[in-house]
Order: sequence, then C-alpha cells, then structure tokens
Amino acid sequence: MKILKVPISSVIPWDKNPRGIRVEDFERLKKQIQRLGVYKPLVCFPAGKKYVVLGGNMRIRALQELGVKDVEISIVTPKSEAEKIEFALSDNDRAGYYEEEQLAELILPHLKELELADFRIDVGHQVDLKGILEKFGPDLNPSEKEFDETLETRNECPKCGYKW
Repeated sequence: MKILKVPISSVIPWDKNPRGIRVEDFERLKKQIQRLGVYKPLVCFPAGKKYVVLGGNMRIRALQELGVKDVEISIVTPKSEAEKIEFALSDNDRAGYYEEEQLAELILPHLKELELADFRIDVGHQVDLKGILEKFGPDLNPSEKEFDETLETRNECPKCGYKW
C-alpha cells in the first residue's frame, strides 16, 4: 500500500457505494474535519487518470464542499469486484465499541472543552455522548449544569430496550 497526496479533482466517489448519510450527520462530519483536519487517508484504487474512493466516500464529499484542494489517499489494488467490496466494508467496519463507564470517566473532566453534540459513538448501538454522560455521570441538575438544557430526549432501541 502506498499513500499519496493528490489533487481532490483526481478523486471520484465509487459509483457502487451503498452508504448514505443524513444531512445532520454530514454537517457534523464537516465540523469535525474543520476542527480536527483529515487524519485518515481515503482508500482508493487507480482507474485511468483518476482514483476511485472505496473507503471515505462521505469524507470526499465533505472535503469537496469545504473547498479542500489536495487529499491524501491510500492506494489499494483490488483484484476483483468482491475485493473492492471487502475494502469498502473493512474501512467502515465497526469491530470495536466504547466501554460506556470508562468513556464517561474519560470525558467528564473535559466537558467544557468538548462539543459533545458533534460526535456519535458506538456502544453496540449508535448513541450520542450526552446520553452516556446522562447514564454514568453525576446527577445533572438543570440549575447547576449549563449544558443540561441541551440534553436530547432519551430514546430506546426497539430491539433490545437499550436506552440513551
């Protein structure tokens, strides 16, 4: 595998990409890129004079909208259509998850520095960080905590009853 920096105009989304993104999640992704930069190259294969994105199709869209001129890409050479699918699936695979209590302990000391609404995490179910803090943090008395007013309504997974 080789990592290259190329003009964004030479990178195109994979026309078979089955992933979508909600408007609010796309806006959150753009905010993250603006604040943190791009630290993960797009996974691409060469196709003539272009590079096709197998991993990072949402990021390439966000980068284009943000006016980024050059991007880093990781070049892969899939031997078949099935292998292209494997690269795409692998890039988006959610093999791990956060341990909720440890995550809450990690975040709590930094509440004033973090924009919790800008992140979604995986604890077996996608939830937002405010729900984790509500579950494992100290009692959040509205008169004592400024951010409490922004806590979203709790939701519940219809399949397993998990609440966030």
